Amino acid sequence: MNLKIAQLEAFVWVADLGSFRRAAERLSTTQPNISTRISALEQALDVTLMERDAGSVRLTSKGTELLDHARRVLRSAEAFLEASGQAALYEGVLKLGVSEMIMHTWLRDFMKALRRE
Repeated sequence: MNLKIAQLEAFVWVADLGSFRRAAERLSTTQPNISTRISALEQALDVTLMERDAGSVRLTSKGTELLDHARRVLRSAEAFLEASGQAALYEGVLKLGVSEMIMHTWLRDFMKALRRE
């Protein structure tokens, strides 16, 4: 079995947000990529995790049963990275919503300090 963290992450976000599109936005990827991850996960497990209708997604009983397990795996993976002490292993997208005044006053210095850290 070739299970990937990204597949579990997609599964959890689709379940939480009820939408492949919203999960794609949350994970900074495309809806087809999320669909591929979920399909690959379902194939690897030989189960149907979600029922897909036009514009809606519902977990199957097996999907509901496995959702908490997926959450625990993701929490364990995060704890594993944290325990390594290697901050460089963390990656992601930081989105800031700031006013124009902040952008022109202190945001640049803040971003430089954040990068140094």
